[in-house]
Amino acid sequence: MAIQKSKNKLPFEKKRYPLAGCELEPMEPVDALLIAQALSKMNPWRTLNYEAENLSRGLLSPDPFSFRYTITGSGQRVGVVCVKHPWLRGTYLELLGIFEPFQQMGIGSQIIQWMESRTRSNGNNLWALVSGFNKSGREFYRKMGFEEMATLKDLVQTGSDEILIRKILK
Repeated sequence: MAIQKSKNKLPFEKKRYPLAGCELEPMEPVDALLIAQALSKMNPWRTLNYEAENLSRGLLSPDPFSFRYTITGSGQRVGVVCVKHPWLRGTYLELLGIFEPFQQMGIGSQIIQWMESRTRSNGNNLWALVSGFNKSGREFYRKMGFEEMATLKDLVQTGSDEILIRKILK
């Protein structure tokens, strides 16, 4: 008996996605170190003592279920988004980092809405982790409809909690 391939397209691909005000481009190796250097100087990564080299290595590690994009706008890098699909009947937001000059411009909200639209036909959950001390991150996700599900003590660093969050897609 032949195995039938699903007619459903994968929700994420290694291709360019134009959004209002920004664009997602498959991350190139040359971008990984530059992005990692910027992230290592920002919170929560700075507080958690992430080094640029380790962040870069993570961004470049092979994983067929991870999709990593450089966020660009006005011809420059403005951030990074990494998603994993499938993950617990939905999609896991591995990393969302908007560089400081571009924060509070609605880019993060556009990314979450993009993830929702891509996930809806292939699962009903969006998942992420947010550092317990990251008050602005927790507030952002709350406004986007995520609920805090569990506290993971000492996951990344001793004395620092990570909060597992979930948004159920309707």
